[in-house]
Amino acid sequence: MSSKDSYDAELCRAVFAFAREREAEVIDRPEPLIALPGFSCLGRDFDVVGRIRPQAHRLFPRDPDLNSVVFGIFPAYSSEISGTESVDQASERFGRMLKVSDLNRMPSPYVLVRFSNPKSGAGTIGELPVFVSPDYFVHELRDLEGVEAARLELWNHRNEKWRVRWDGDWRVSDGGQEIRMTGDEIVLWAATVISER
Repeated sequence: MSSKDSYDAELCRAVFAFAREREAEVIDRPEPLIALPGFSCLGRDFDVVGRIRPQAHRLFPRDPDLNSVVFGIFPAYSSEISGTESVDQASERFGRMLKVSDLNRMPSPYVLVRFSNPKSGAGTIGELPVFVSPDYFVHELRDLEGVEAARLELWNHRNEKWRVRWDGDWRVSDGGQEIRMTGDEIVLWAATVISER
């Protein structure tokens, strides 16, 4: 666990105590990145402890022997980790998006998208989805309004998947049913599915 300009001894003790209580799960679970639910610390909003395996982090890039045996732990939010991240995805989330050394950070929800907007030319390359910030997601979602050939797919931390398209109004499908929404409703829907615990 690390911190930069935000050290909080009580929070660090709580994270380590919680991880020790679940040591077998921390070490034995094979997923590169997991969220251990049930965490709390007085005065903090973190609700899980995140754990990243050695192959998915670069905590000690100059010492590969040490790096290969260290598991990273950090206070986190349940909206940030799905548990299905590949090694590359876990590495990206941990190293670029979560800012785990800032113990005063706000949530960085798991927003995995694949989209194409023929009108603006924006979109993901190929078939692999990419992680984006919630703000960027909402921006791109708004840009799809009125573009009938556009497509967008969204995955969240609960591994729920939706398809969103414009057809005179917003249509959101989870593979079972399709719901029609207005512009204001689609933004509220996005905020809910991205950050809801």
